[in-house]
Amino acid sequence: MNATDHEWPRQLAPVSLTANAESIALYAELTSDFNPIHLDAEFAAGTPFGKPIAHGTMVLNLVWISLSETFPRLDLPWAAEIRFLKPVKIDDTVTASGLLSEQPGRYEVAVRNEAGDIVLAGSVQLDAAGRGRSEA
Repeated sequence: MNATDHEWPRQLAPVSLTANAESIALYAELTSDFNPIHLDAEFAAGTPFGKPIAHGTMVLNLVWISLSETFPRLDLPWAAEIRFLKPVKIDDTVTASGLLSEQPGRYEVAVRNEAGDIVLAGSVQLDAAGRGRSEA
């Protein structure tokens, strides 16, 4: 079975997150990434960002959550091409979403902040075989 044999939803389920100090600290613990740009307000004040920023992979994770909300039985995408465009500053709320492209199983994805700015963009190519895994 190939991707063209499936009915693909036009949109991915939108998923939001507020990157507050607690969620950033929890993510740092989870990933063992304690870079002070994420955790130390005094340090971050001396950077071009001016305040702490969320981990890029924390923001990227919203895309995977959006996919899993849309395709609950999906294993993993076959391929993803992602660009980080802007930092997500502490207390920003970001939302991941995606639209089906003309190519079956390919979604153009984006994460936007509350101002509507795109902070992450790219595409994810899904394989139809990943949609039908059996649950153990």
